[in-house]
Amino acid sequence: MTILQNYTPETTGAVCINSASLQQMVSLLPMELFYGVVEQSSVGISITDPKANILYCNTAFCRLTGYKRGELQYRNHNILASQQTPKSRYQAMWHQLTQHQPWTGCLINKRKDGSLYLAEVTVTPVLNGDSKITHFLGMHRDISDQFALEQRVHNQKAMIEAVLDAAPTAIAVLNEHHQVVLDNLTYKTLRTDLRGMEPFTALGFIPGQHRPERDHLWPLTIRGRQRWFSINIQPLSELNEEAGLYFGDGKHPCSLLMITDQTERRQQMEQSRLEQLRMQVEEQTLFSAIRETLDVAMIQSQAPLNMLQAALRLESDTDSRAAIAINTALQAGREALKRLELYRPATKTEESSGFDLTSLFADLHDMQVLRLEHLDVLMQIDIAPDLPKLFMQRTRLLTGLCLLFDRACQSVAEQSAAQLKLCAYQKEQELYLEVHDSGDAPLITATHRLLQPQTDSGDKRNDMMELGFAQNIVNDHRGVIEVETSDLGGSCIRLRLPLCGIIREDKK
Repeated sequence: MTILQNYTPETTGAVCINSASLQQMVSLLPMELFYGVVEQSSVGISITDPKANILYCNTAFCRLTGYKRGELQYRNHNILASQQTPKSRYQAMWHQLTQHQPWTGCLINKRKDGSLYLAEVTVTPVLNGDSKITHFLGMHRDISDQFALEQRVHNQKAMIEAVLDAAPTAIAVLNEHHQVVLDNLTYKTLRTDLRGMEPFTALGFIPGQHRPERDHLWPLTIRGRQRWFSINIQPLSELNEEAGLYFGDGKHPCSLLMITDQTERRQQMEQSRLEQLRMQVEEQTLFSAIRETLDVAMIQSQAPLNMLQAALRLESDTDSRAAIAINTALQAGREALKRLELYRPATKTEESSGFDLTSLFADLHDMQVLRLEHLDVLMQIDIAPDLPKLFMQRTRLLTGLCLLFDRACQSVAEQSAAQLKLCAYQKEQELYLEVHDSGDAPLITATHRLLQPQTDSGDKRNDMMELGFAQNIVNDHRGVIEVETSDLGGSCIRLRLPLCGIIREDKK
């Protein structure tokens, strides 16, 4: 509550009993009426001499102070004074009164029983015709309950603000014009980070038009860092403070806006998604390696079985010991091939889904970022604009690109200032996906067969699984895989996929 100290109303001054207008008004009314009005007033009224000795007090004044009328008459007004009111307050009061000006302020007075109360006091000097003070008119009102209520409201407001300021969520109350009328410290801090722009405006959220979804996150770049926020808004109603609407409804529609920073949660979700995606890629890679190993074993096992079959045909005596031994070995070999075929893991079917290459390459980069930092490799991603949204097996394509990317990383592992590049562009009716490296140039024979490059120890590096996996992808989509020298100096492996098989036409 704001206490008016030493407040002087502009239209209020000292009372002069010789005023012509006052005498004219008094002459029209009986004196008994004046006495009755003063005596029956609900405001405590006292009249003192210039030395503040009480000459008269009404019933309300006695009820307020606890004294009887006879106990107050001719007693100085300081009988009500307590030690709680500062002396400076009394000095200011007397200074203003001696200037023939009324004084209004609050004093902590003491009743007869010793209890204290907060009194709102207005003291007006009464002047005679010579402009000398002859009396003082005092009006007293007990505002203890009002003060306690206002303090309680203030304390509750302070506690609520403390709780809101401690909340990690940015909270604001918006009026019907979407203006902020109350906000907490987190909201103020966020607005400061946005250089004075309202956070909901920066997020592109329009109260009243947008209804935030439960799990939707709103991206916002603050000081060069992308952050993610969730928005929740609830309707409120504010009571109107205008006096003209005292007897009416007097409610204004408001909104409680809550903006929560979900950046850490978003990062955890993204990390979890990448871990799950990495596991799927590793699983497909492992299954592909197992299938390829078993396929090679089955192919290599078929040659001696064919030789045993030919030897058995050359044996004239089918009952000879040699024929029986050959036949036994042949049957054992065929059983072994059946077991290999049985143990060969089946290819997991993946549903086709729609995605864009920007997100696919971003996942590839995020999954390989630690490896790139370890190798100190400069990586470039070049995606042509306006590429169509693809509709195919996303994880399978990502696995194929990861395998080709692994091959490229291996080729530049021992190279300083190495470079890698991923490209995606459209040419005519085909999508081109390229993986470039700055390693050794590919060795291609006259029969267009890719020779395996050698490592520093002289051993040939096995790239057949990477190329085989990519070859299976392009074969399923009637595409082409090409290997040539990259503009970086190393290899460029290009996947050419017809767009007609990897995009979904809009149905009209």
